[in-house]
Amino acid sequence: MATIAEQSKVSSQEGYVLGLEGTPFFTKRWFPTTGEPDAYVVFVHGFAEHIQRYDAYFRLLAAPPHNIHVFAYDKRGHGRTSIKPLEAGASEAAAWKAEGKDVKLEGKNARGKNGGWAKALPDMAYFVKQEHERANGKPLFLYGHSMGGGETLGFVTRDPTAHADTLALLNGVIVSGPYIKSAIPLSTIQVKVGLLAVQLGLGNMTIKTPLDADAFSHDPEVAEKVLKDTMCEPTGSLKAIADMINGGQFLDTRAAWDSWPATLPLLLYHGGADSICCAKATVRFGDHCTAKDKTTKLLEGLFHEPHNELAPEPVKLADLVSGWIHKHTERAGESPAQAKL
Repeated sequence: MATIAEQSKVSSQEGYVLGLEGTPFFTKRWFPTTGEPDAYVVFVHGFAEHIQRYDAYFRLLAAPPHNIHVFAYDKRGHGRTSIKPLEAGASEAAAWKAEGKDVKLEGKNARGKNGGWAKALPDMAYFVKQEHERANGKPLFLYGHSMGGGETLGFVTRDPTAHADTLALLNGVIVSGPYIKSAIPLSTIQVKVGLLAVQLGLGNMTIKTPLDADAFSHDPEVAEKVLKDTMCEPTGSLKAIADMINGGQFLDTRAAWDSWPATLPLLLYHGGADSICCAKATVRFGDHCTAKDKTTKLLEGLFHEPHNELAPEPVKLADLVSGWIHKHTERAGESPAQAKL
């Protein structure tokens, strides 16, 4: 369990990384100030949020005794990648252009336009490969929450052969409260209209998708901060929302469950009182997926964001995740996924 004093032994570093299609992604990493980390994590955040919302939790993971190096990025359509993006006069952009690299700076009205799974999954592969090089042989894990959790499950199962080289770099996957199915049944008419709009080429159109901020955590300060945060306005493109729904429907099928590499370990956890994403669907995925090494934890009484719950829940969660990671660091020489892929 990391104390406040131990969290002071954590360093962080933020900046822009030139990703696929010349897109500058805002990134941040949290790591032990002294000594080598025990493992590395690539984190994928949820809908209508950004990585700074995880600062306190990632400091717990990076602090002793956990000693985990966490890397996260604001996805397309989110945070400082798209809502408050890198400006044309920035030194990073000038340096990349001087190196002859293509740089595509975000224009206005990029909020929520993330391109769906067709963009999100290759971006995930790109950053996993980047962090694998940095890890230099240390164990590497992929970790996603909510919409990012669904994308993480989709990354592994939608077309495993397409990402076989990336999956082979991973020692395990961690998924928090994934969007597989909405906790509250969606309007069939609204879903059909949205899907039709995508088919008609209107996928880049954005719509407001209100979320109940009080459903994130029992801590009222969490909702207050979300409502004041201009980078948390719940807006998404029709394409992104359609892929989230369609992708979730796929994840709740035998085809997805059977596509999980048998030797790739999986940790699933979900707040038992989550009123946003369906906990039963997460449990169902855990029950049926073909991973030989799998753990599903239903965190009784917790809301959608266990990492943002009232104390001591975030500390207990860090202990859970860190314990599972360290249990799976013993086979760092060869990632478990390599056996099947």
